[in-house]
Amino acid sequence: MRFRRWGGLARAIAGAMGAGVLSISGLAHALQPLETFLAGARATNPDNREAAATLRQRRAELDVATGRLLPSLTGQGTWVHNQYEAVFQAPTGESLTIQPKNQLDGYVTLAVPLVDVGAWMKRSAAKVSRDAAAASRDQTELTVERDVTRLYYQVLADEAVLASATKSFDTAEGNRKLVTDRRELGTASELDFQRAETDVAKASQDMATAGQSLVNDRRSLETLSGIDPEPGAGFPEDDLHEEAALAVWLGSGGEDLVAVRAAVLDTEAATKSRDAAKADWLPTLSAQAQNRFTNATGFAGRSSIYTIQATATWKLDFTLGPGVRAQNAAVDAAKAREDKTRRAAADAIYQAWNQVRAGIAKARAARAQVGAATLAADLARVRYGSGVATQLEVVQAQRDLFSAEVSRVQADSDLQYARALLRLSARRTGSSAGAGRRTATEESR
Repeated sequence: MRFRRWGGLARAIAGAMGAGVLSISGLAHALQPLETFLAGARATNPDNREAAATLRQRRAELDVATGRLLPSLTGQGTWVHNQYEAVFQAPTGESLTIQPKNQLDGYVTLAVPLVDVGAWMKRSAAKVSRDAAAASRDQTELTVERDVTRLYYQVLADEAVLASATKSFDTAEGNRKLVTDRRELGTASELDFQRAETDVAKASQDMATAGQSLVNDRRSLETLSGIDPEPGAGFPEDDLHEEAALAVWLGSGGEDLVAVRAAVLDTEAATKSRDAAKADWLPTLSAQAQNRFTNATGFAGRSSIYTIQATATWKLDFTLGPGVRAQNAAVDAAKAREDKTRRAAADAIYQAWNQVRAGIAKARAARAQVGAATLAADLARVRYGSGVATQLEVVQAQRDLFSAEVSRVQADSDLQYARALLRLSARRTGSSAGAGRRTATEESR
């Protein structure tokens, strides 16, 4: 995460925004826990809903592929009006209707596929595709969680920056009042007064910009999660603990990583589809039983007649070879994507782990910087009150303090997000999802 530079807004806008954020900071609310926003995103986020719908589609396609391997029952009825009726008088005296004037026929057909290797392989490919869709849904949820987590810590940071900007504004106002009083007594110059005025205007811009960032990021978080964030209060400090060794996070292999699992299954599905294409070279065998009900009894003199037949089909054409080659290419492409995904997943863990290490050092340095800047600001105000320092030193010290506080908030926010990102990147299939969603503060307890 990074913060935009403060400044650039008009004084009028700054005043309006400043009034709004001051009213927000006075509310005794607290931002909801991260899990609340994650749960909302799982239920309402469009990407998650699309992934869930795709999974339902793959399940239905598997049922279709399974149905092609099962017996099917067909019923059919026909009516035919013939111009002439044909009746045969048998020697036995029985009248046989060869062609009635109005012919009625009914058919009940049972078809049973006996040997169809291609259909078997297509069902196997559909099953793997269903599993790949489930893994892809998990990966989509993970991506959405990553975005929600990033915005959650950004909102927390915005709240803290707003509090610092408000504090800096109040300090600048107090300093302006002090300079005004001293100018009336003749101990402060017009230059000191104008510098104090400038400092107030700059603090007002900082406060307005912080409020604008907060409003925008709260809106983005609501868009992703469907949850309206409550106004926050306070920013949780990281305890600066070290994470486990990198080898622990990388594990023995990456195949069970949520970010990798979908790619592994996509490769397996492509392999199954290639096997199904090869099976199209093989013959198929099916059986069919049919019972006919008719008023055209014919010479058999029966109104109900059944037939049983077996059919062997062997189809050879010029599409089979190219079909296999196309599936071979699809397998190679899937393997390449899998290798790329494996490396990217390992890199994400590696980068997040090192980001945590760097973040700990930055957070520690930022806190020392705030301590030193606070002492410098206090000393500058005391020295100015004693007449041994200039107003410029007071203004500069106050700006340095605000900059240090923003840097501290940014460092802590980046660190806590890095800890969460490390857990999200290292999440594995079959593990407790909640473990990957715990914040850095919860992990340290």
